Amino acid sequence: MATNKIQREKTLAYATAFIFNTNGTASFRMGNKIYQHVKTVYDRREYDGGYNTLEVAYDFKNQKYVVLPVYDEKIGNKEITIL
Repeated sequence: MATNKIQREKTLAYATAFIFNTNGTASFRMGNKIYQHVKTVYDRREYDGGYNTLEVAYDFKNQKYVVLPVYDEKIGNKEITIL
């Protein structure tokens, strides 16, 4: 049984921690949408036993700003492509 394992370096959580904080404007593709990094917000309140990191990004397809919860496994572990 083959599993599709995503490399850690290609996830939103990794990019938020190591790429976006050193690059002022970075665009990335997640699924069929293209986003542009705006700001990373480190929420210091406890969230399910830990802290939450939020990625504020501009969604080009819907032409609006969105907030992506990085440590939500459905979003943070998705494969992204830095453009």
